[in-house]
Amino acid sequence: MAGGTWKIQNKRRPGAYINVVGNGEAVIESVAGRVLMLRDKSLGWGNSGVIELTSGSNFIEKIGTTLEDPDLVALKETLKGAETVLLLNPSAGTPAKLEKDGMPWVITAKYPGEKGNKLTVSVELKPDDPDNLKVTTLFGTSVVDEQIINAHSLGDFTGNDYVTATLATTGDKDTTVSNASGTLTGGTTEGISDLTSMINDALENENYAVVTTAGLDIKSNLNQLLVQSLKRLREDEGRKVRAVIPSDGATNYNYEGVSAVINGYTLNDGSNISAKDATGFFAGISASADAATSLTYYEVTDAISAFPKLDNDKTIKALNDGQVLFTTRPGQRVVIEQDIDTLTKFSGTKPKVFSKNRVMRTLDEIATNTEQVFEQSFLGKVGNNAAGRDLFKANRISYLTDLMNKNIIQDFKNSDITVEKGNDSDSIVVNLAITPVDAMEKLYMTVVVG
Repeated sequence: MAGGTWKIQNKRRPGAYINVVGNGEAVIESVAGRVLMLRDKSLGWGNSGVIELTSGSNFIEKIGTTLEDPDLVALKETLKGAETVLLLNPSAGTPAKLEKDGMPWVITAKYPGEKGNKLTVSVELKPDDPDNLKVTTLFGTSVVDEQIINAHSLGDFTGNDYVTATLATTGDKDTTVSNASGTLTGGTTEGISDLTSMINDALENENYAVVTTAGLDIKSNLNQLLVQSLKRLREDEGRKVRAVIPSDGATNYNYEGVSAVINGYTLNDGSNISAKDATGFFAGISASADAATSLTYYEVTDAISAFPKLDNDKTIKALNDGQVLFTTRPGQRVVIEQDIDTLTKFSGTKPKVFSKNRVMRTLDEIATNTEQVFEQSFLGKVGNNAAGRDLFKANRISYLTDLMNKNIIQDFKNSDITVEKGNDSDSIVVNLAITPVDAMEKLYMTVVVG
């Protein structure tokens, strides 16, 4: 019997022609847990541009240092809550290099930067194994790579995650190899000429939930640049990403897409995490929080005290000014006082509820999901007639009902959404009324004693 798959019904032989396909549901790309972290100076190692990091990354290989580096406190704090950090590394310069008698290769650091000068490569010949030699690479004092290379196939060694190797000369290398060791030199670090362009490229093209300037000086111009760029992304391009920046309390950005952190905390080991570095912690947990989650009173598990502590009056002022702050609770517990953004001037189009991050996560989730579903399943694929519009409406009703079942929105009815024909033959207009669910935050109780 004949068989196979089919595209049109034009088969000549009797048989079963079967297509097995997916159900056509849109594949929604999640950015949960992903933080874009901006820097204004090079790491001195690593790819120029965005470097993707997780808590399990080989940090020496990727950024030339460890998370214990004092310059990377903000990154360490961010990774406590984020699944992935996209670290911007605005790097240029010259890679370190090694050419040495007895070594048949020219060794070049994989990346430009002064940290390449920490690399050492050695070649060891073993009298009991003349056909093989051992090539060892060290970064500082740590062995990061060892390879056994056949002495008759020296071209097989091309490098590793830290260096590249090219044969120094042509011809037979057996007679030129000897025990040799040398440190790479000449590596230099330079800043890039157009940091703003690199930042905008990352903002527009990377996939992330939250972007942060954690680790940068509170007075850095990049904070204001980020706020302006974020407004453009959210309002002009429909990218519902959020920003978390450090703050001294003097500037109120008054925008629902931006949260500002005003203080930090003291860890169990006694080290103080400043506001600029604690900003990373809030950015990380914000990126991982879903629309059903509020970070109000979220506990910093390895902290024992807010730093600095704010008294009651200063705490109230910070909240009124739209600032995120850490407070100390009994039992050496440190919590986020309230999960808010910087919106403080309210209107009919931007009510007070827009100042709550849980609510904004809900609204952003609905906007992003609707855009992705429309682009993947309806745009250019479904006719703009009553049947097509009803199909899109049914899709949104199913999605919104699911959100209600997950306690993200409440009191949703099918009549709360309409999908109508727009002014143009290819456009539709959606009107939707929803009520996001907020978290309990205040208890007012009266106890009557009989």
